[in-house]
Amino acid sequence: MSNRQSSRGRSSSFPSLVGRGGRGGRGGRNISNSNVSARGGRGHVPNQSRPRRTSPSPPTHARNVTSTDTPPSHRPASTARPATQSNLRSKSNPSSTPKRDGEKGASSHTVSESNRMQLDTLIYQLRESTSETRVTLPPDLTNTQRKYVHELAKKLGLSSKSYGRGEDRRVVVSKVDDSKIGSAFGSQNNDILPIIHVGQKGKEALRRHWNCFPPTEVEAMESRETGSSFLKQQREFGEDQDDGLDLMEVAMSALPTDLPDHVIHSVANDDQQNTTITTPKKKETDKLQTMIHKRIRNHQRSQKATKSHPQYMSMMAQRRKLPAFEYAEDICAVLRDEKNQVVILTGDTGCGKSTQVPQFLLDDPHIGPTANILITQPRRISAISVAERVASERCETAGQSVGYSVRLETSVSQQTQLLFVTPGVLMRRLQPKDDDNAEDERLAEFTHIIMDEIHERDKNTEFLMIALQEILEKRDNLKLILMSATMPTRDLADYWCGVGKRRQLKRKEREQVTNGQHRTCVANNENKRSNIADIVDDDIWGDDAAVMPTEINIPGRTFPVQEFFLEDVLTITGFVDAIHGADAPDMAQMEKDIIALLNVRTKGAAKSKKSSKDCRNSAFLNTAPPTSLSQLENTLTCVMCNQSGFKCAEEFGTHVAFCDGGGNISMEELESRVRSIDMSSIRGFDDDAANSAFSGEPEALHDIDDIMFDIPEGEMESYDDDIPGLLDDGKWNGESRFIIDNQSSSSQPTLTEAEMLTRYQTMFDDEEINYDLILELLRYIVKSSYGDGAVLIFFPGWAEISEFSLILESTHPFSDSSQFIALPLHSGIPSKDQRQVFLKPPVGVRKIILATNIAETSLTIEDVAFVIDTGRAKEKSYDPHLKTSTLQESWISQASAKQRRGRAGRCKAGVCFHLFTRRRYSFMRPFVESELLRTPLEEICLQCKRLKLASGGPDEPTGIPIFLSKAMAPPHPKSVLNALELLVDLGAMDEETNDLTDLGCCLSALSLEPRVGKMVIMSNLLGCSRSSTLMATAMSYKSPFALPPPSMRKASDQAKVKFSNGSESDQITSLNVLKQREVMFKRGSLFGWCRENFLNFSAINMISDLRKHASRELESLGFPPSSESGFHNRNEDYPHVAFHQAAICAGLYPNLAYRRQGDINFSTMSNKKAKIHVSSVNAVKSQPLSTKCQVAENEVEFILYGELVKGKAMFTMENTSRLSSPLPLILFCGQLRVRPYQSSMSEAKQAILSVDEWLSFLCDADIAATLVVLRQRLDSVFALMTSDPANYFNKLTQTQADAIQTLDQVIKFAFNEGHSR
Repeated sequence: MSNRQSSRGRSSSFPSLVGRGGRGGRGGRNISNSNVSARGGRGHVPNQSRPRRTSPSPPTHARNVTSTDTPPSHRPASTARPATQSNLRSKSNPSSTPKRDGEKGASSHTVSESNRMQLDTLIYQLRESTSETRVTLPPDLTNTQRKYVHELAKKLGLSSKSYGRGEDRRVVVSKVDDSKIGSAFGSQNNDILPIIHVGQKGKEALRRHWNCFPPTEVEAMESRETGSSFLKQQREFGEDQDDGLDLMEVAMSALPTDLPDHVIHSVANDDQQNTTITTPKKKETDKLQTMIHKRIRNHQRSQKATKSHPQYMSMMAQRRKLPAFEYAEDICAVLRDEKNQVVILTGDTGCGKSTQVPQFLLDDPHIGPTANILITQPRRISAISVAERVASERCETAGQSVGYSVRLETSVSQQTQLLFVTPGVLMRRLQPKDDDNAEDERLAEFTHIIMDEIHERDKNTEFLMIALQEILEKRDNLKLILMSATMPTRDLADYWCGVGKRRQLKRKEREQVTNGQHRTCVANNENKRSNIADIVDDDIWGDDAAVMPTEINIPGRTFPVQEFFLEDVLTITGFVDAIHGADAPDMAQMEKDIIALLNVRTKGAAKSKKSSKDCRNSAFLNTAPPTSLSQLENTLTCVMCNQSGFKCAEEFGTHVAFCDGGGNISMEELESRVRSIDMSSIRGFDDDAANSAFSGEPEALHDIDDIMFDIPEGEMESYDDDIPGLLDDGKWNGESRFIIDNQSSSSQPTLTEAEMLTRYQTMFDDEEINYDLILELLRYIVKSSYGDGAVLIFFPGWAEISEFSLILESTHPFSDSSQFIALPLHSGIPSKDQRQVFLKPPVGVRKIILATNIAETSLTIEDVAFVIDTGRAKEKSYDPHLKTSTLQESWISQASAKQRRGRAGRCKAGVCFHLFTRRRYSFMRPFVESELLRTPLEEICLQCKRLKLASGGPDEPTGIPIFLSKAMAPPHPKSVLNALELLVDLGAMDEETNDLTDLGCCLSALSLEPRVGKMVIMSNLLGCSRSSTLMATAMSYKSPFALPPPSMRKASDQAKVKFSNGSESDQITSLNVLKQREVMFKRGSLFGWCRENFLNFSAINMISDLRKHASRELESLGFPPSSESGFHNRNEDYPHVAFHQAAICAGLYPNLAYRRQGDINFSTMSNKKAKIHVSSVNAVKSQPLSTKCQVAENEVEFILYGELVKGKAMFTMENTSRLSSPLPLILFCGQLRVRPYQSSMSEAKQAILSVDEWLSFLCDADIAATLVVLRQRLDSVFALMTSDPANYFNKLTQTQADAIQTLDQVIKFAFNEGHSR
């Protein structure tokens, strides 16, 4: 890059892209802190395999390669795929000649993989930076690379724009300034604001309430203009005061100065309390001793019953076969040592750690009698199934010495010593009692806590690890065992280093350690090797000496799995060659032309023939010119531009095909330059031998047998042996090593891996699923292996599964059901269909399973022999910058790739094909991130306060941000602030202290997302509690509809529309399904009804059970039972959905979007454009919200959504519901403000009602005043209801009671005004 270009680079902390070379961009580009060179100038073919040159090339002008210039070897064959499937695989095969990086119209995926990774890193760094707001990229990017930057910036919610022309063209990427986001509509012209309509009867109801219960002076003033009463009081109070007097200071000055002694706390005493280990009170100690004695007696009885059972010996024989059983004594010995308070136990899949480790402790004579062990499993089904398995191994049923406690189901007794729970249940057990020492007695009844499968990193497990660290510091009799299959133990050990009693004990032992070296304590059994080590690092010892936790590793019991990557797949399938098969003659002609260029001067040269046979042989072996490209030496030099140092012959050939001689030269001049080259100057050439070889004389090939004798003796004999792992006809037998044939069957020259990848990535976007490549790989598997071993293919989502299923149905031989059976595996299909993948097909039929990442860890399909890993998955995460969830396809982690590979080695040897490169694998993140980094944190923040783990304010050391920063993988600070901001907006948390309000206390006790929980509580005020509880549980779980087969999508959509009954709401559609479910359940025809209407049988049953659970939680807070009749269900029988819409609006706000006449998409509060998700009933083509907006010019159409998800192209809204009238926004949502407005088009008095300074509406001034007063009174009712749910109704004043009655009337009449279209 010139000095002029260098001076234009960014002066920031980000690595910059540096371009080499002159005009035309022929030089490479690389990140300055990277050693990777990526060539990709305009019109130049990227070639990642080419080594970096030691000196820069002279500036050149690269010619633009048009479609006619593209060599035949890079044109896709028209016969590459069946014509009948062209509409199914348009993404995989380009219909025209593929453009290359830098060419006009080239796709962004043609940017080389290394360049894409560097650009990704650069843009992500900008996005995460707290100081940088923009980055300017250098001008030597190609137009294709700039296109990629624009697409990436849009995907990440950033702004990007190109400036300048020609070689000064630059891309500037910047963050979006949220402060510039203005009003939703009408900010420029208030005359076009939407109008609030309540109908004539609604106006009469409002006037009646105003007249019967006149407003106070303050209410009357605030109803005309927000803040007017405050200004009046300030004027009256401040006549004799300073202008700058703060009313808060005046209020504080009125407080008494003589505070009681009991409110004064000693900080020194508090600090001393926090650093000492407190002991229970005497009463609690006696209770604990009684419990221990009882536990010992129960343990003796259960052990005796187990060992006397007839099946005990056979169960023990099975347990001894597990690898974990050999480590029983070692594990117990470590836990008996009081120094080891935290133990990390890793074990490969199938070692038996989940079922055996708890039993080792229970059977140990020193640990078992007094032990009370709690084990966490990440999922409900896992906790139940493992508990039942352990109970059966102990010859008993669950609920005796082994029990479980999960959501909606519990099986425990007084004899239970092994309790399996989910992390959520354990979190609720952290709730302290009301007495003073409650926080020191958390989990006092347990002696051991085992956290299994912690590598899944769910948010509750991460939260528990923070809480348990603090508990272990106060309790020296609590042991913690952390178990995982793939978790990085070093990270875990660092996180738990020095926790608990071990720190104090190691201080006493410090003097015994000498020489400052590592000391390793290994616990060994007598005749076997143990993998237990406790490593202490002297370098980190000090007053706060830290010790690494003990680590135990148990080997697994898996079978060998071979893995191949994209490079191997392209080689064995010949996929790139197959696409160019129709151009084979052109390739041959290109090869002849290149050879001719190298030998054009030899026609008139004198030929000197050697007579010696040895000389002839030497000429043939060492100096003969190549007869094909595959024989070219890497020392060749291009005769047109003098470039040398090519890595392989194919690279040289590609260069020659596109070489323009350095630019600014005609083809005639280029040909003259070639003919004038002295061929003798080309290294590796011998003119005599070359002429001999090309003249057709036999001397060059004379006595070929003599050459063969130069091969070392015995070397050729190995080629006659049978290839291990193959049968006689070359097919894999499913037991030995899978051997691939690296030799292409084509007669064309074999491409190198680098060249194949370059061609492949030019023609295809490797971030898209290539269905044709998967088909070719399936064909190769079928022809290369015996037996009927199943093939498991991992896809990102249901759309890809459906599309490939259709392809298989129309492709021979996979369409033959007597040979193949394709089965989908997705969490959204019915359980009955899911179980089909576990059944073995008939003999001679091969099973092809199309699955998402649900098959990575939770399932074992015994007959899987092959795995095809696309490397892609749809991951849902939370973007703190956009304040939205994102559901996008992304590359999986290395740990996920390992798990997918292991699916083929569970019960026998297997093979795994990864459809991504080894380079891509090395760039993948090692493990899946913690869920704290991928999810909103509102529920976690509520639990921090409810469990009294973070009692301080947002800026205090004991506040929520500091508490969550102690996590093993702390969440983004912006995520925490977003959560606190949302809770404050909901009214659940105080802004200054973060203390929970009455509403916050209610929400923290519900197992519902906070916004959904508020919807349920507000429904008690609206009189539709029963329906809202059903809708809330459906939103919290999943859709009651099953994913239909591709051929039945239309019928499934029609079923959704039928259940919606014109409501234009997913929530109300689910409500109608669940109401009808009760009827069908009583008739006994529930299952058939579900199949007919594409409903998920297990999902609707679970939602029904969750509704009962949510009702019990509400009852525990004092709310009346949602299933019973009463004031809280007074509007359940109303024929329309007005109150349901109002409840949804009150809970989901600010999840609101709008559009105006002629719009197709919607705009959100943050000005994001969004569309309705395809799973919504409102996305069905026959629905009004799926077409252009048809409202009047001065009206606005509103839609509520459960979640805004960032997709690949744009935002999508899930769980949508049309809001017929904006009145619920005025009465229940945000901060309401009113101000007078005099229209230039009308003499009537009007007012503007605004919600959060975002939504603004025009309204008659008198009606606006009554709405403001009604809102204030409803707020007081809601506050009374959340403070005393059991007795609030009896405490209502006449004014408040009439306000509720007026609310019912106004909601109905406003809905009728806005419902019709």
